[in-house]
Order: sequence, then C-alpha cells, then structure tokens
Amino acid sequence: MTDTDARARLTVLRDRALAVYRAHDLPVKAGFYRKGPRARRWTRLADHLDAEARWDLIRAHPADSGWRYLDRDRLGEQHAKAEVRDASRILQACARLEQTLETADGDVEALIGLALSLPAD
Repeated sequence: MTDTDARARLTVLRDRALAVYRAHDLPVKAGFYRKGPRARRWTRLADHLDAEARWDLIRAHPADSGWRYLDRDRLGEQHAKAEVRDASRILQACARLEQTLETADGDVEALIGLALSLPAD
C-alpha cells in the first residue's frame, strides 16, 4: 500500500477483507442478510426494507428458531476460520473509520491516516 490517503487505505483494506469473504463463500455486497436454520447461504434482504420492516422479520421467528440476521460486515464474526473473523473485524473497523472521516476535521483525518500507515508487525 503506497497511497498515504486514509480513504484510499481503507478501500484497500476493505477490498482485501472482502476477498477473504469471497474465498469462503460469504456475501460481499453491502447490506443486511438472513440465514434460516437449514440454509447453507446467507440471503440478502431487500434494500427497500427500513429498520422497522427488518425488525418485523426478526420478530417473526422466535429467538431459538435458528434464524440469524446480520449486516454483511458481521457475517464472519463467528466463522470457524480465524482469517474470516479477522476480515469481519476489519470490515467493521473500516466502516467506523469511514463514518468518522465523513465529519472529521483535518487533524482527525491526518491521525487516522497516520495510524493506517503504521506497519502491522
């Protein structure tokens, strides 16, 4: 990663994390997903569903029925493979940092860029 811009670095990190998702057959398109108790794959919920409609879907199935509902970035949290759990953590961190950058002043943006430029090991 040679670009020092915080947003560009976040894009690279997100793309790498999504490549891990793709390699483990997890969805890569942003959005909310559900998975039934016998389903093998996550199903994306329609974009036009607002938060109330999503909650109605969740409430339609008892908590112990085996249905799961998650945002794409959290799908890998409980995965058996550590690299998928790490990818989920990276996706969530990227989302939070991007949200912060939306309203950040130059100092905060510079600090995020500096932190992202530090070596990982």
